[in-house]
Amino acid sequence: MLLLLLLASFAVTFMTRFVWSPVSKTVMSELNMSNVAAGSFMSAFFIGYVITQIPGGTLADRIGVKVTLSVGLFISGAATIGVSLIHSYGAGLALRVVTGLGAGVVMSCCTKVISENFEQKDRGIAFGVLLVGPTLGLTVANKLGAALLTAYSWRTAFRTVGYVAIAIGILTALFIRNTKAQGGVKPNLLTGIKIVFSTRNLVCVCFGGFFYMFLNLGVSTWANTYLNNLGMNANQAANVMTIYSVGGVIGSLLTGIIVKAFHLSMKKYLIVVYVLISVFTLLFGNTTGAAALSVIGFFYGFLTYLPNAHLNALVTKYSPDGLSASTMGVQNCVFQMASILSPMIVGGIVDATGAFSACWITLAVVNLAGVVFWTALRGE
Repeated sequence: MLLLLLLASFAVTFMTRFVWSPVSKTVMSELNMSNVAAGSFMSAFFIGYVITQIPGGTLADRIGVKVTLSVGLFISGAATIGVSLIHSYGAGLALRVVTGLGAGVVMSCCTKVISENFEQKDRGIAFGVLLVGPTLGLTVANKLGAALLTAYSWRTAFRTVGYVAIAIGILTALFIRNTKAQGGVKPNLLTGIKIVFSTRNLVCVCFGGFFYMFLNLGVSTWANTYLNNLGMNANQAANVMTIYSVGGVIGSLLTGIIVKAFHLSMKKYLIVVYVLISVFTLLFGNTTGAAALSVIGFFYGFLTYLPNAHLNALVTKYSPDGLSASTMGVQNCVFQMASILSPMIVGGIVDATGAFSACWITLAVVNLAGVVFWTALRGE
C-alpha cells in the first residue's frame, strides 16, 4: 500500500508535466501561440521542478514528509487546474512554473519514506517500483489527455489531471507517517550540499549518476529524430520507442531483484551495466532496419533502466540517519542538470559534424565517463 502510494505520487508529477503534449496543438491555435512559446510551457515546468529539489529535501527532513509531500502535490494539482482557466500565454507560463515547484519536492519525500521503511537490501527493489512512475505517468498523460481532448476539451484534460494530483495529495496526508530529522537536527538549505560534497561515496554517486542521466535524456530527446531520419513515420518510430519503454519498465522492476538474488557487488554491477549500455547505444545508433531496431531497442531499454533504482538506493545508504531527503534533493538537482545540458550539447555536436552518428558516439562516451566514478566507490 505504501509503495503504491509513493508510485502514484511520483507518477502524477509526470502526468502534470506531460499532459501538455497531447493538447499543445489545440492550445496553440486557441491562444495564438508560436512553437517556441509552446515549448516554453515544458521548460517552465522544469525550471520550477529544479528550483525545489534542494528546498524540498530540506523541508521533508525538517518538518516531515506528510506535510511536504501532500502540500507539494496540492500545489502542483491546483496549478494544473489553474492552467485550464487561462486565456493568455503569460498566465499559463507562470502556472507551469508553479506546477513544477510543487512537483519538485516529491522525489526527496519518496526517498525518505523508502529509507525509513525498507532495509538497504530491499531498497533497490522499492526504488525499482517507484521508478516505473515516469513511464506510467507519461503513458497515462498521453492517453488520458488525448481522450479528454477528443471527448471534451483541452481544459478538461488539465482539470482532470489536477484533480487526480490533489486526490493523491489527500491520500498521502492521510496515510503517510510523518518523521523528521533525528536528534534535534534542523537541516537547512546547505545541509544536503555539505553532506554530498564532503562524502566520497556520495560524490561518486552524484557524478556517476550525472553521466548516466546525460545519456538517458539524450536518448529520450534524439531517438525519435534518428528514427525519422531513417525514413520511419511517426507511428513506426513510436512503436520502436514503445518497445524500448517496455524493456525499461521490466528492467526497472527486476534490477533490485537481480542484485539481491545473486548477492552482487553494487560497484561491479554498475560498472558492467554502464559498459553494456554504451555498447548497446552504439548498436542502436548503427542499426537501420525496423525489426532489428525493435529487438535491440528492447534490450537497450532494459539495460538503460537498470542503474536508476540503485543510484537512489546508494544515496540512502551513504546519507546520515534522518537526512536522506536533504541528500537526495542535492543529488537529484545534479542529476537534473543533465536534462538541461544533454539535449543542447548533443544537438550542437550533431549540427557541427553534420552526422547523426555523432549523437550515439557522444552518448556512449559520456556514459563511460561515469565508470570512472564507480571505480572510485569504496566499501562496495
